[in-house]
Amino acid sequence: MRHVPPSSSKKVSWMLALLALLHVECLAESDPVGPEGECGPRDLTPECCLKQFPGQWERCTGAAEAEQVVRSPSPGMKLAAVSTATTVAVAMQPRINAAEHRGVELAADLLATVESAIERCTSKADQEVNDHHFQGRSPSAEICQQLKAGKQVTWAVYLGLFKHEQAWPCLRKALDLLLPGRYWLHPRFQLDDRTGQWEFLDKKRVEEIVAKQGWKGLKGTIEPDLILLNEQGIIVRVYDLKFPCPESNIARWERYDKGRWRDRSQGDLYKAALQVTPRLVSPRQGVIRK
Repeated sequence: MRHVPPSSSKKVSWMLALLALLHVECLAESDPVGPEGECGPRDLTPECCLKQFPGQWERCTGAAEAEQVVRSPSPGMKLAAVSTATTVAVAMQPRINAAEHRGVELAADLLATVESAIERCTSKADQEVNDHHFQGRSPSAEICQQLKAGKQVTWAVYLGLFKHEQAWPCLRKALDLLLPGRYWLHPRFQLDDRTGQWEFLDKKRVEEIVAKQGWKGLKGTIEPDLILLNEQGIIVRVYDLKFPCPESNIARWERYDKGRWRDRSQGDLYKAALQVTPRLVSPRQGVIRK
């Protein structure tokens, strides 16, 4: 769980989750196994939809590609998703580092506390989803490669999306206390071809693009999981959560396999766009600082 990514990406924006909730009337949770066309207690909403409308990814998830299947939030997640709008409304507009306005790093003690909270929320989300699906155990390499939804979504992809969604409420609660108004969860940025500069796309702008062009209008944009701002709103930290499957795998940046950024590393692109070295975060490795 996050641009509208190519097939290798494991993320999708919270707006897709809300879209699925608005357009699909299925139970959030039920039995893992049931007759075709029926939903059980462990089905995620889009998964339920896909059972009823096989292959209709855009109808069920708001996204054309199978890898962009959305995690359907539990009732608690639905409330957290609604609260995202409130958090975004009061947050400062992100400003990208530039020669004329360099960001001032967060105080060392504050940064340490913030990163500790990020690590805690990442581990918590990982454990909660494993508890839900595997009675607390970590899935094996064999399970990770098995198909979970449709013809292309493996357990590895599915769990990554679900764990991202599970992490948002914890991160929001912690950062509202530590850095109120100075962080963004999964913000979106787009390269302006006329100026050659990257620009932040706020919620209204994203909605306008989607309304006119559909989700394909967001191709080529980027969406890191978390950014931190200094007191002037300049981006000083960028993080991306990774949930390797199996857990013994090392967290790594994805490489785009098609589209505008083909063959580029996700981390390299984030750095070039936002002028900040991004950090990976995983349940086992925490914040990777190298």
